[in-house]
Amino acid sequence: MKAGRKLPRSTISSVRVTSRSSLSSEIQLLLLTAAASPNDAALRNVLSAGINWQRLCALAAHEKAASVLLRQLGRVGVDAGTSGYQDLRQLATISVMQMLQLEQLLHQTVDILAKQEIEVLLLKGAGLAYTAYSSFADRPMGDLDLLVRPQHANRAWSLLQTRGWKLPEAQGGVDRFTGHHHLPPLFHESGASRLEIHENLLPGEHPFVFSTVAFWERAKRVTANGQVFIVPNSMHQLWHVCVHFAWSHAMQWGSWRTLRDSAAIIRHGGFDWTEFASLARDTRAATCCFWTLRLTRSLAGADVPDHVLASLRPPYPEFIIERLERHFVSSLFPSEDRCPSVWVTRWLWEAGIAPRWSKHGAARPWQVTERWMAGSGPAESERAGGHTLAGWFRKIGAGAAYLLRVSRLSLPVNS
Repeated sequence: MKAGRKLPRSTISSVRVTSRSSLSSEIQLLLLTAAASPNDAALRNVLSAGINWQRLCALAAHEKAASVLLRQLGRVGVDAGTSGYQDLRQLATISVMQMLQLEQLLHQTVDILAKQEIEVLLLKGAGLAYTAYSSFADRPMGDLDLLVRPQHANRAWSLLQTRGWKLPEAQGGVDRFTGHHHLPPLFHESGASRLEIHENLLPGEHPFVFSTVAFWERAKRVTANGQVFIVPNSMHQLWHVCVHFAWSHAMQWGSWRTLRDSAAIIRHGGFDWTEFASLARDTRAATCCFWTLRLTRSLAGADVPDHVLASLRPPYPEFIIERLERHFVSSLFPSEDRCPSVWVTRWLWEAGIAPRWSKHGAARPWQVTERWMAGSGPAESERAGGHTLAGWFRKIGAGAAYLLRVSRLSLPVNS
């Protein structure tokens, strides 16, 4: 989970999905564009039912999907004269310009560090842009995630602050990031571009048995625009996408990018499924990989073999798996129809990930958030004087209503 990142209430309300037994047209469109090969007939079918352009644009901005969404909608002949389409075009234009600037900064930054003999491994979006996608701009992202060897992290971070990258005063100090997997984010003086220097792949609270050294040992070199970059191999990229989404983000953040990334990696290939499944089990990431891959197969049409999912799934009958899947799908994007209870949300996440069966011990992703927020003062509810008994009953009622509603949710199938 990105430290300190919080979704504005205005965004949540702007993409409100009314209570229904199926996902909104706007979310269905977004899911269709996450596929490696979007289904044109399905796109036209959803469009014919009518969409709310304001909600669609808000979702696209939140998921950084505007440029991809515009391209796919343009391909199926959406009326370019509508005001909503023009708003989406504007978002897409801004996104493409930001990606062009970010790519230039990436090249400059890697070159600066290389001159100081600091190797960089491109994580997440930057690494995927040069392997699973056709271009850097085809993989929209909000920041650059660069992994360096632990002994070089502080030197790289300090050096970049003399080369145009700045540490905002509002970050709260370096001490706040103690135990985190990256140093405090830096922002470029030319705009809003953000960069994180990583020492590790996951925060210190994670329960997985893996070595970052293995990522370095099996990394490969790719050439883009005449410059050589180090990226993880495809198997490690898929593992990282799965774990980062299912554990770090608890399947509630970066959903569109995760589904699209997973589908793109799988389509690109270059790894053995049996070896991947063994890696997932050996690192205690089986259930995290199961849920990410199951959602990617059902929602983005990825070609995930049955035997792989069977080898990774938690020990539940299909009846339970299907109901947990409905909850996870309902939580993918910001909506007022998300589960209103933090306790119920965590309980359902634990049911899906099965920490005891997965040998995770007491490690939970929300411990990272709690550590991060520890230095920010008391929670809003505590400042207001705590919870009332009536408030607790309202939450219990809302949680029960959510469980009933989500049990009726009709899941889309992208194939």
